[in-house]
Amino acid sequence: RTAFESARYFNLTDDTSGPRAASDKWPVVSLAWDLGAVGAQGASRHAILSYDQYQAQRFFGTDMAPLWRTSWGSAVDLLAAAEDAREQDLADTAAFDEELIANVTEKGGSKYATLLSLVYRQVVGGTQAVWNPILKQPWAFMKEISSDGDVSTVDVVYPAFPMFQYLYPEYFRKLLMPILVYGNNETKIYGQDIPYNLAWAPHHLGTWPVCDLIPSKQEQMPVEESGNILIMLAALYKEQGDLSYLTNYFPMLDSWADYIVGSLPDPGNQLCTDDFEGPSPHNTNLAAKGMVALDAYAQLVEGRGDKAKADKYRGYAASFVANWTQAAADGDHYRIQFNLPNTWSQKYNILYQRVLGLNTFPDSVIEAEEAFYQTKLETCGVPLDNRHPYTKSDWSLWSASMGNQQQFQAIVDALFHFANVTTSRVPLTDWYDVQKCTQQGFRARPVQGGLFAKMLVPMKLDIEYI
Repeated sequence: RTAFESARYFNLTDDTSGPRAASDKWPVVSLAWDLGAVGAQGASRHAILSYDQYQAQRFFGTDMAPLWRTSWGSAVDLLAAAEDAREQDLADTAAFDEELIANVTEKGGSKYATLLSLVYRQVVGGTQAVWNPILKQPWAFMKEISSDGDVSTVDVVYPAFPMFQYLYPEYFRKLLMPILVYGNNETKIYGQDIPYNLAWAPHHLGTWPVCDLIPSKQEQMPVEESGNILIMLAALYKEQGDLSYLTNYFPMLDSWADYIVGSLPDPGNQLCTDDFEGPSPHNTNLAAKGMVALDAYAQLVEGRGDKAKADKYRGYAASFVANWTQAAADGDHYRIQFNLPNTWSQKYNILYQRVLGLNTFPDSVIEAEEAFYQTKLETCGVPLDNRHPYTKSDWSLWSASMGNQQQFQAIVDALFHFANVTTSRVPLTDWYDVQKCTQQGFRARPVQGGLFAKMLVPMKLDIEYI
């Protein structure tokens, strides 16, 4: 860096002392052109960079190459193809950007569009597309980033899902497949026979970039992850209308749904995705996720032709919700825990009721919660709950997307203000203090795909609640 800054870059030589950790004498890429005398017409140059990989992921013994290697044999070939297609790619990208910005601006306003443009690459960049040499098809994985280095953490995949549901549902389906394969005891053909013997969905697959986790080493979040998977699959069914790829997985999915049934109406002392806040037994928001998940899964079950079982899951959900609305009631809002009066929390887990057109919870519950959040709005957002003055940007936008346009805009404005004024200059954090407007922790995580939640909620609901 010093040599480049002092214009001694022509004397630099390639660094060949690898491989090594990135933090060991941080590698630097430098590039300079001598443009000579530049006239009135100006001068321009461009550079195309690529990230070269031979193998991108190891899945229970099988190495999987990055997907681009199925089209190009080397990074040099990839760069040459990118140069040849450069003008068309730039035109296509500009057209995509223009259409996307127009759509999100129409739905959420200019500040919302700016926030989504800020997180787009952060979300996509947290994934890796690969070629599965066993099944001869593409797969994808997601890295947790910052909070951990886990592969395809389900409660990171889940908050990221709205962007993929809106823009790239098929890509996301390929991202869920490794999780389903692991949970269904199909790893033997990849080289490692690791039986998955838990009654609920996995938390993650391993430590990036190696998937080799045994079930006993999972960070157990039973209702959380089981509910996440069932909801995401229901949403993909809504987008794609296809259940054929799930034929071999329905017995496993039924067992996860049955586990949720057995864990409700009160999930007890289970962990949820917000475990960084500390223990939260009898969590009402976690319970709500399980109830929405059962209602959502009923759509899949009915789609495969089993209406009787679908009605059974809907009946369980309705019964649990009736209990929830009484046990969680706390005046003009609902508690964080069933056993803690005079508390509150964001009930973002109800979002997919709106997205999937379900009637799991009465509208009155959502309306009461949304109105209550407005009374807790701070300079840079609404706290996640009554325990701390910090929030999560992804969950805040999930909550906001269930409200009317005015309520939504108030929370968007606060998040925009945070991104604009915070002194924490890091790739946009999803965990920050709403009073100090500073980063609490985490950075650059793909969970920011959750900011796209508004794009999934039908506009007619906005009109209905204004």
